[in-house]
Amino acid sequence: MKNRATLGAILPMMFNPGVFLENRLKDVSVLFSLFVPALGFGLFFMQTGLDLFKTGQRSLNFVYTIFFVGVAYGALLIPFFGVLLWLFLKVSKSKVSLKETIGAICLSYSGLLVYTAFGMIFSIFMNWRTSIAFGATGVVWSMGATMGTIRQLSGGKTALSVFLSTVFGILVLLSWYYVGNV
Repeated sequence: MKNRATLGAILPMMFNPGVFLENRLKDVSVLFSLFVPALGFGLFFMQTGLDLFKTGQRSLNFVYTIFFVGVAYGALLIPFFGVLLWLFLKVSKSKVSLKETIGAICLSYSGLLVYTAFGMIFSIFMNWRTSIAFGATGVVWSMGATMGTIRQLSGGKTALSVFLSTVFGILVLLSWYYVGNV
């Protein structure tokens, strides 16, 4: 059955993206895939806003605004990076489709979504400042899943996947830095 995997895609993509992509990527809708980085970055940015609110540096309106900035970042920039990745993969003669590339790259941010969801629980119920402990850790965890995803999409070409993972990891970190300083 097509598009039956939704939340069941999160943990396998977090821990073993290669096997998931090989066996079940076609079961996940692209729309659900877009949801993963959108909500993951939305919660991460919101955690940052909550941390600043708790220390009196920002207002509650900032927290709401930065959440929507994070959602837009995850929903627009990560799929855009997927399009760029697909172009690089096409040059290297990969047969992966644009839809599969975008879906896979977006799902590689499953770790971010899991970490930030737990971070929000600790932030709200334990009053912890969690943007570094949970949010940044989730982004870093997702870099590993992204590397595994790119390796799988490139047909197992290790040198190419290391190069592309580095390029796209730098793009994510630089864009994250830029958006955070606007």
